[in-house]
Parts: sequence; C-alpha cells; structure tokens
Amino acid sequence: MTKFETDFAPANRYDADRLPFAKRLEDLRPGECTWPINSGGPYLFCAAKTDGKKYCAHHKARLLQKKSGQGGE
Repeated sequence: MTKFETDFAPANRYDADRLPFAKRLEDLRPGECTWPINSGGPYLFCAAKTDGKKYCAHHKARLLQKKSGQGGE
C-alpha cells in the first residue's frame, strides 16, 4: 500500500454515492471537498460543499476517526 493510500480511509457507500457529483482536481471550486473518492485515474474528488475548509463534514469526520485510531467503516 502506498503512503497516499494510507493517508485516507478506504472508500465507502458515501463515496460511491458522491461519484455522480465528483470532479477532477482542476474543476474543483473554492469551498468544495478535496477528498479523493476513487483509486485510479482520472482521480475524482468529492466536491461536496464545505464551510471554507478542505473537506466536507463527512470526510472531515472520517479523517479525524482514522487519526484517532478507530479505523474506517
């Protein structure tokens, strides 16, 4: 597993549901979630609305959960 793959929790149902709305990195606008939701090119990102942060509330919670050692879903 690469370092990039270990930095993010594995994809889940929420990520699958976001795929129709996902965007490539160069298409993201400020205030859209930059969490990668697939594992192969072209890489797609969540693009859900954020509160001016890097990730949407769902992905921020998953990241904090992973950092606290509780693992993914």
